[in-house]
Amino acid sequence: MRKFRKLIGIIISQSDSPNQAKFLEGVFKQAFKLNYDVAVFSTFSTHKLSDEWHDGELNIFSLINYSALDGLIFLPDTLTTDNFHKVIEADIKKKFRKPVVSVDLETEGFDNIHTDDIQSIKTIISHLIEKHKMTDIAFMTGTKGHPHATNRLTGYYEALIEHNLPIDQSRVFYGDFWYNEGENVVKRLMESGRPLPQAIACASDTMAISICEALKARDIKIPEDIVVTGYDSIDAGVNYVPSITSANLPLDNTGTRAVNKLHSLITGTEFKDIRSNAEILIAKSCGCSVNIAEKIRNERESWRDNGDMFNTFDSTYNFMLEALISKKDYVEYMNTLCWYGYLLGEYEKFYLCMCDNWDNLGETESNSNYLKKGYTKKMNLLVQKSPDTAYVEPGRFFDVKEMLPAIYERRPKPTAFFFSPIHFNDRCFGYSVITYGERITSYSPIYRKWIRYVCASLESFRRQRNLQYMYTKMEENAVTDLLTGIYNRNGFNIYADRIFHDAKMDKQKFTLILGDMNNLKYINDTFGHIEGDFALKTVADAFTKACSPDMMCFRMGGDEYVIASRTVLSEKEIAEIEDSIKQYLKNINDTADKPYSISVSLGWYFDEASNLDSIEHAVSIADEKMFMAKEKYKREEGFNYKRNRSSH
Repeated sequence: MRKFRKLIGIIISQSDSPNQAKFLEGVFKQAFKLNYDVAVFSTFSTHKLSDEWHDGELNIFSLINYSALDGLIFLPDTLTTDNFHKVIEADIKKKFRKPVVSVDLETEGFDNIHTDDIQSIKTIISHLIEKHKMTDIAFMTGTKGHPHATNRLTGYYEALIEHNLPIDQSRVFYGDFWYNEGENVVKRLMESGRPLPQAIACASDTMAISICEALKARDIKIPEDIVVTGYDSIDAGVNYVPSITSANLPLDNTGTRAVNKLHSLITGTEFKDIRSNAEILIAKSCGCSVNIAEKIRNERESWRDNGDMFNTFDSTYNFMLEALISKKDYVEYMNTLCWYGYLLGEYEKFYLCMCDNWDNLGETESNSNYLKKGYTKKMNLLVQKSPDTAYVEPGRFFDVKEMLPAIYERRPKPTAFFFSPIHFNDRCFGYSVITYGERITSYSPIYRKWIRYVCASLESFRRQRNLQYMYTKMEENAVTDLLTGIYNRNGFNIYADRIFHDAKMDKQKFTLILGDMNNLKYINDTFGHIEGDFALKTVADAFTKACSPDMMCFRMGGDEYVIASRTVLSEKEIAEIEDSIKQYLKNINDTADKPYSISVSLGWYFDEASNLDSIEHAVSIADEKMFMAKEKYKREEGFNYKRNRSSH
C-alpha cells in the first residue's frame, strides 16, 4: 500500500519510563516538524519478569515490516536483557538497507548518537566542589564496561582534574544502575579504615537511593553526615526523603539529534549536531535545602496521581478487570473494553489487532500448539476506538505486512503510532496500537497497566471459550457416532423422540425408515474390521445423502440405521428415499473395487403420529418390514455374498 508520508521506525523498550518518554518527545517534536510519521515498536518493560513473559513481550519486534520504513532509530541500551539487542541488531542488518541511527550504545555498522553524560556529571561534581567546598568525593558509576558508566566516570575524573584534585581509585565503585549495590559500596567504605568521604556521587538516582538506604541503616544522616547525589532525575529520586540532587538529562535533545541525523541520511543533506547540556536539579541531599520535589511535582502534576480523587485507573472504583473477566460473549467483551477506554485519558485513536486464531479453540494439554512467534498472515482489526466513538468489527481483516491500515491513510498532519504486544506469557494474542495525534507525548504508565488488564482478561476469556468448546464437543460426542459422524443411539433417544412428540402435538404424520446392513459379519470375518468400518461408513453416507435438511439420521448401534422425519408427505417420498440409498450403494459397489458388495435391507413406518404410543412402536413396525426385506434378500442372494455385486 502507498504511504502519503515518510515513516520512521523506533525500536525501544518501556516507552513510558521517564528517560524513554523524554527521548521520544524530542523524536516526535523534530519528526513532526520534518513531516515524518513515527512507528514506535516497544515492549512494556526493560526487565525480565519471567522467561515466558519476556518472550511474549519481545515478539512485538517480529511484527516490523522493514520495507514500510524509510529510516530507523534503534535504542539497544533499553534492550540489553539476555543481549537481545544483539538479536535485533542482526535482524536489522539482515532485513534493512536504509539509514539506521543507534542511540547511546555504540553499534558497529550504524550511525551513532550519544547523550552527553560527561559534561552533565562534571557540572554536578563541580557544584559539590565549588558550592560545598568538598575535596573528598567518592563516585559510584554503573556496570563496568557500559558506555554510560564509562562516560559518567570520565565526567567525574575531568571535574577533579579541572579543580586540581587528585584521582583516588579507592573512591571509585562500580554498580548496576539499579538498587542492588549501595549496601556493598557503603560496606566497603566503612571497612576501608578511612573516614567516610564528604560525598558519594552516583551515576543514577536508583544507585543514589540504594546508597542512602545503606547509610540510613547505619544511622548516618544525609546530608548532615554525608552528601549523596544522583543522576537522571527520576520520580523515585525527586520524591525520596531527602530529595536527591540530580541532573535532568537532555534526552529530548538526544531524540531531536537522532531524528536530524536520520533525516540527513535519508535526504543526503548536511547534519548539524546541536547539543544541549543537562539541567542540574539541586535538592536537599547535597545540603542546599532546596525543595526540588515540590517544584518537580508542580511541573509534572504528580499530585494528580490521587486515583480516588480523579477516578483514574488506580481508583478504588475501577472494576475494569472484573467487568472484562465476567463477559462470555466476544462482542460484549470488546464493547466493555471500549467503554473502559475513558481511563486512557487524552488520545486520538486506539486499535486492537488480533490474530485470526488467537484463542486456539480446541487446544488440549496434549495439543498446546499455540502461537508464540510472529503473527498470523491475516490480522483482525477488531477494535478501532477514539474517545467519542468505537467500532467493534470481528470480520475486518488486513494483511499483517501492513502492520496497521491507518498508517496508509491520508492525514493532514504527522502522528506517532505505538505498537505494543498483546499476550499472556509466551502465548501471542495480537498487538495494540495507540496514537495521540499531533500531541508530543508517549503513552503513560496507565496505558501499560490498562493493556495488562486486557491481556489477563483475554486469557480468562480464552479459557472460558475453550471450556465451552470442549463441553460442546463432549456433548456432541455423547450423541454422535464417532465412526460415521451421524447421531448415535443417545442422539436417537433425544432428537428422534423430540421429532415424534412434536409431530404428535402438531397432529402431523411421522416417518421412520429403518435399515439393517447385510453381510457385515461376513465382511469383518473375511476381510477384516477395516473393511467392515468402510462398509459401515458407506451405509451411513448413503442414509445421509438421502436425507433432506429437515430429516435426521442415526446409527442405532452395530449395523442398524434410522431416518426420522415429520415432513414426509407420502409413501412415494419414502420410496424415493429408499431408491436414493440403494442407488448410492450401487455406485460404490460399481466403483470401489471391493471383493464384497454393500447392501442394506429397509423397512419403514409412515402414519399419523397420534396413532403411536411411543417412538418404539414405530421402530417395531418398521423392524417387521425390514425383517421381511432381509428374508427376501437372503432368498435372492442364496448367501453368495460375492455374487451380483453391482445389483445392490
